[in-house]
Amino acid sequence: MKRGSGKVTQGIKMSTVIGLLSVVILLSAAGVGSFVSYINGRDALATQTLQLNEYHAQELARIGTTSIANMQRSLAESASYAMSMPLTPEMTQSNLDYFRKSSGFFNSVVIIDASGILTYSSPNLGITDGRIKTPQLLQALSAKIPTISVPYIAPTGRYLVTVSEPLFSTDGVYQGILAGSIYLKEENRLGEILGTQSPKGDGSYFYVIDDSGKYIYHPDERLIGKEITDQAIQDIFSSGGVGSSSIVQSDGNRYLAGHASIDQTGWCVIFQTPYENVVQAAKLSTFETSLYMLPGIVLVLLLTLYVSHKLSMPLYTLARYIEHMANRRAPEEVPNVQDWNYETKMLKEAILLAENKTREAEAFLLKEANHDPLTGLLNRRTLEGLTNEWMQQNKKFYIVFLDIDYFKSINDTYGHQKGDEVLKKIAMILSEQVGLHGHCFRYGGEEFVILLSHDNEAEAFALAEQIRFIVELSEMPVPQKITISLGVAARDQEVTADRLFEKADHALYEAKESGRNQSVLVK
Repeated sequence: MKRGSGKVTQGIKMSTVIGLLSVVILLSAAGVGSFVSYINGRDALATQTLQLNEYHAQELARIGTTSIANMQRSLAESASYAMSMPLTPEMTQSNLDYFRKSSGFFNSVVIIDASGILTYSSPNLGITDGRIKTPQLLQALSAKIPTISVPYIAPTGRYLVTVSEPLFSTDGVYQGILAGSIYLKEENRLGEILGTQSPKGDGSYFYVIDDSGKYIYHPDERLIGKEITDQAIQDIFSSGGVGSSSIVQSDGNRYLAGHASIDQTGWCVIFQTPYENVVQAAKLSTFETSLYMLPGIVLVLLLTLYVSHKLSMPLYTLARYIEHMANRRAPEEVPNVQDWNYETKMLKEAILLAENKTREAEAFLLKEANHDPLTGLLNRRTLEGLTNEWMQQNKKFYIVFLDIDYFKSINDTYGHQKGDEVLKKIAMILSEQVGLHGHCFRYGGEEFVILLSHDNEAEAFALAEQIRFIVELSEMPVPQKITISLGVAARDQEVTADRLFEKADHALYEAKESGRNQSVLVK
């Protein structure tokens, strides 16, 4: 309640406060709940995505393993058939064309004899001299066992992998190899099988890395044949086996990646999902959940407002009564309000004692208003009032300003609690030394003021010096000597109270500038 122009400004009703508080609490609870739900949902979805991506990588690796095994089996059956009976060159070429088209595994199929001569190819590869010089094919030719080459660039400029099967005649004589090539940058059966898994609706995709650390399959065909440079992907590739992890790639984006290996080749399949997509899914789920919660929140809010109104009305009635009582307009009896709740009942009883308690409080506050709570000395307001009173009486007196030297260092070194003890000690010394000769005041901080009713200048200065000397010799709450500086000013006929304070303060300033621990008198 604000007084001044005679008008009374009403505060906010308790029902309004409770209502607003209820809104804040409910909305805060809903917000915190939604945030926690979002965090938990996001983390759970991230964990689930890691598990699913590991599963997808395993499935892709299994599909790759099965596909390569089928390639090898198909090559072995074709090689066995070709060596089981004598065929004319036309029949051999026809069978080779049929095998390439029917199996669908290979972009090209060739037969190389034991001397390294390309004898048949489907389709025609355009090799004019017929002699094979490609190291990967020569290695497969000399191995005389089923092989799968590392990815390499063929003389035709294609990036490919070759699967080969040795050719042995019925009497066991080595005749060469039957080799099928998969063009990694062109359409092939293996790419079709793996490609059915990518891309996903959630932005997931996969890629395959060979055992030398190069991409052999990637949605971005520009990366096929290039070495991995991203440290996060290198770490996954180096770990081998099956697993999952959250990685941050060199582009700054975070991914949830699962990985597995293809058995025959050691190729690493990595299936990953952008973490940001998981975050967006969690946000959408949280938003939808919040919409479902909204009707319940509104219902609880309305119920809370109703209950708060019922609770606050008796209190509001009693508050109006107290206001009227303060303005001497209250009825003789306390209003008959419903006191079914504890607080209202206790408030009614308290009102009956309010008058006596108010009087006691006024007396106590009056005493407290004149004294400093820490030192027990009179305070600054009392100093100003008493000074003006003495000046109006044209009384001869002296004012002493004193300040504890280097008090800040005491607080910094020993703490404010010890500093307060020093202030109380100084206040006790001042009260003992001044006695009935004057009054002691705490002016503020580490500053004190003494009003002395002495008529003699020498006596006033001597008392100031006596106080300084006793302070210097007294045992203090801190393990160091405490000194004070004092400024003494005499009241003459012309000066005002403000001017007198300025004179004393100037004298104190001179005492400090002259080296502290001394008293300075100005007239």
